[in-house]
Amino acid sequence: MADNNTPAPAPAPEGGDTWLGTNLGGDVVEAGIRRQKAEFQEDLRWFWRYSGEKRLSQSDSAELLGIDSGTFSKVMRGAYTGTGGILLPPPTKMLSRIRVLRNQEREDALRRSAGRVKTPTVAEIWQVCQKAWADRLIAFIFGDSHVGKSEALKWFRDENNHGATLYIDLQGVTGIQDIYREFAKALRISPDRPMQKLMPAVHAAIDRTNLVIVDEFHHITYAYQKGSSIRMVNALKSIKDRTGCGMVICATDVGREEIETGKESKLLSQLWRRGTIKLQLPAALRVGDVRAFAEAYTLPFPEAQPGETWKSLELAEPGFDGLRICDRIAHDFGVQHLVSVFRDGGALAKKKDRPIQWADVTAAQGVYDNLSAKKKA
Repeated sequence: MADNNTPAPAPAPEGGDTWLGTNLGGDVVEAGIRRQKAEFQEDLRWFWRYSGEKRLSQSDSAELLGIDSGTFSKVMRGAYTGTGGILLPPPTKMLSRIRVLRNQEREDALRRSAGRVKTPTVAEIWQVCQKAWADRLIAFIFGDSHVGKSEALKWFRDENNHGATLYIDLQGVTGIQDIYREFAKALRISPDRPMQKLMPAVHAAIDRTNLVIVDEFHHITYAYQKGSSIRMVNALKSIKDRTGCGMVICATDVGREEIETGKESKLLSQLWRRGTIKLQLPAALRVGDVRAFAEAYTLPFPEAQPGETWKSLELAEPGFDGLRICDRIAHDFGVQHLVSVFRDGGALAKKKDRPIQWADVTAAQGVYDNLSAKKKA
């Protein structure tokens, strides 16, 4: 079986730079943008990431901005020059249209976020991301798989992607080649280059303005080849050290156990000690998280109390109709299931032409229980 931690040999064929209809690679564009004056860099960097999200080709991008494809390429490569090779500012029309698009996208982002619920857990995760980004630190986030970590991180990415937030999912990685390929995809760099060229291209495309979110970090500990885990960890450390970016590493509690006491703990601890911020989330959804969703669905819920837990809520509000179902979902199912049950309960209430009630939520959960129950042949 091939060793995914060993760089490909030099004679290996190199994939072209073409990606999503453009011959511009993320590393080339980043170098070109850095040549521009600071007042233009943010707009150009924003549009580059926007065009990638929208799957715009180079010609599509140029047409959208009211310029020809050649001019677009020169501006993004830092090769838009005049007499004597002096670098010119981007065309006024190009900058004006980028700024209009940014305003439109900002309004669209607000509409997309309208259906999301900012729970206390989401707020904590965002706080960690903002701190790691602002101070260019390494931060860790740990918690069980059903408490909403990934959704909160993707939401942060969506809100800040044009501010250069990169989201990297490590599911299925087996070595450093996979690590760099995932980074390349996020940076609009051809992932098929040999490692000798892919690694420096990734390093060149990231700088101190970036926040890198590395999710599903615990998959590194599942690597089947001896020593694979530490080589992948070293790859992440190298990206952080060479680029100066902020980095948030997210994993399940299993990942934390591997770092602290697993077979590679002594080696993984090198990265662990670099983490200035470590957020440990509870094993179940907190009362405040469920309250936020309940209020979003107009369901009555007891007012917040300092230091509240499910046990304290039971003691303080024994007659609360939603107590049993919320406690059970919080501990046994998680946030995605909670949303599904609330939606299904809302549909039941709509059929009866009335607002949703806790009885509707309980009835919706009953449907899931009946489906999962063992049945006689």
